[in-house]
Amino acid sequence: MMNSFMYSIRHPLRAVLLSLLGLLLLLGGCASIPGKVEKPNITLAGISVAKLGLLEQQFVLSLRVTNPNDFDIGLNGLTVNVELNKQAFAQGVSNEKVTLPRLGEKIVKLKVSTSLTQAFKQFSSLKGGAVPYRIYGKVYAPLLPAGMPFERQGQLSGLDELLKSTTEKF
Repeated sequence: MMNSFMYSIRHPLRAVLLSLLGLLLLLGGCASIPGKVEKPNITLAGISVAKLGLLEQQFVLSLRVTNPNDFDIGLNGLTVNVELNKQAFAQGVSNEKVTLPRLGEKIVKLKVSTSLTQAFKQFSSLKGGAVPYRIYGKVYAPLLPAGMPFERQGQLSGLDELLKSTTEKF
């Protein structure tokens, strides 16, 4: 009789101990997940003409994407809008998969499109010198399907020559 009583006590105790062990392992695994994730920093590294058409022009934007975190970040997409002189100029998307190394950077190239009307509007407003720009959009990662927004503003020099060479070809 005593043996069956001890067996019934040990069996639930074994289940409780196994559950506690599983919980400890789970919590230990969660401790290795980074607590605070800083979003990548995105800057404009370059712009070049890709394709000129009668109604649409394509440019290649080179974006420098910097990872300030102490772990790799996988990216699987990017949307971008470009404004020049506070006017919409071009838009583009990329589904290129990129792994940003910890505390490192990568150059991501993507095509953006603009219409002939937008290009002429920008050309006519250029006065020479530096041109204010703004790029904004979202970076997508597997764990962040809604994306992380970004925005960068600055001055571009030499853009008037780029746009002039684009419009002179027509």
